Amino acid sequence: MKKALLLAALALTGMIGHAQDATAVLREADRALGASSLKSMRYSGTGFAYNFLQNWRPDAPYPKFYAKYARTIDFDKRISREELTRSQFENPPHGGGQQPLYTDTTQAAVTGDNSAWGGGSVLLTPQGFIRAALAAQPTVTQTRVGGKTMDVVSFTAGGKYKVTGYINALHLVEKVETWTPQPTLGDMSIETTFSDYRDFNGVKFPGHIVQKQWIYPVLDINVASVEPNAAVNLPAPAGGPQGARVESAKVADGVWYLAGTPDPNSQLVEFKDFLVIVESSVTEGRALANIAEAHRLVPGKPIRYHVNSHHHSDHSAGLRAFVAEGATIITHDMNKKFYEDVVLKAPHTLEPDALTKNPKKANFIYLKDKDKYVISDGTREMDIYHVENGHAENLLMSYLPKEKLLMITDIFNDFGMPRPNDPPPGLVSPYYAALDTRLKELKLEVAQLAPSHGRAVVPFSQFTEKVQGKVQAPAPRPITETR
Repeated sequence: MKKALLLAALALTGMIGHAQDATAVLREADRALGASSLKSMRYSGTGFAYNFLQNWRPDAPYPKFYAKYARTIDFDKRISREELTRSQFENPPHGGGQQPLYTDTTQAAVTGDNSAWGGGSVLLTPQGFIRAALAAQPTVTQTRVGGKTMDVVSFTAGGKYKVTGYINALHLVEKVETWTPQPTLGDMSIETTFSDYRDFNGVKFPGHIVQKQWIYPVLDINVASVEPNAAVNLPAPAGGPQGARVESAKVADGVWYLAGTPDPNSQLVEFKDFLVIVESSVTEGRALANIAEAHRLVPGKPIRYHVNSHHHSDHSAGLRAFVAEGATIITHDMNKKFYEDVVLKAPHTLEPDALTKNPKKANFIYLKDKDKYVISDGTREMDIYHVENGHAENLLMSYLPKEKLLMITDIFNDFGMPRPNDPPPGLVSPYYAALDTRLKELKLEVAQLAPSHGRAVVPFSQFTEKVQGKVQAPAPRPITETR
């Protein structure tokens, strides 16, 4: 009995000492970085941005853009605002991200405690990490990285997110890593590295910041300006992700356009004994809403097939939901390794999804570039083809010969407003030109287009007006200097 009590006491002492060691490490880092004395910060720089999971093929890095970057942080409120201006870099362009950009595009994002990650973006800065770790119950271990001994401090944020920081012998944070739920990739890693620390207006801050999401970088910035304790007024962002909404519109007998939010949209086709849904969505919630709407419109028939146009995150987030539904996935052969080895095997512990809750064996039909896959019940036919283009090397389109309806993704969009990738007057987008070439090669007679991004089904004339009598626009010439 005495021995058991002694062992328990020693174990408790070891745990307390461990926590105290972590706090000591963090206090040293706090003194070096001045984290506790900062109420706010604004920093900016230039470099490169990469559009997450919009790569030309699933085994390639994300598409690269020149970037101007600015970020404002309210440490006390744990609110961050990022502003990113992107310009065309790749020539020729390969992948998504609105390429090719003929004009610069600026995007802003605000995160806070109500955001999907629980304000995690503030924690992914050196000072933000130190402040959050000191307020938590941190632990510390040591490891060797590149021949250097590093203190590895970990804690749990928001009750479920593990956050780990690597602190060097100079008490500077060199890396912060964490994991966040992502519908395609599951518990996805986010790794932010910091180097070239310098004094900026009395505060030590990294001159170089690189962030990876999954295995590829999304940001590579050289910091030029840091303003500690800047005057900030950041309103808290709206709470949580918006719920999915589906608005179905009948296109023809047994054919519906499933519009709604979040974008993109899908199409439902009824056959004699089964249903087909073309296109997934950017969230699992929207995919589940599409599935529910299909069963409402056509009760009693199973969804036998799901046509997945390509691997981009806004078109693969619902893939696992369709596997859980029991549908066979029709997609390009290029996706085989990515879907079977990554998407289906990725753990979803942070936000268990439909397939985690209802495991099922996945069934795939893989198409190669020159294949034509036909779904038919003797009365209705759907033909599925590959489209060679610069947006995604594995892109599929679906065609209903009887209805003369083409279901197309990303190559043609109908937003009803000018966009940064609209070419100058008199020129045609290279994506439109690629689709025009493919339709002429296949000799398809098209009357209507059902775009995945847009407002509704549109007449084919809306496409031909943009193509006929125009010269294909060249890609914008990259600017060689870093902005």
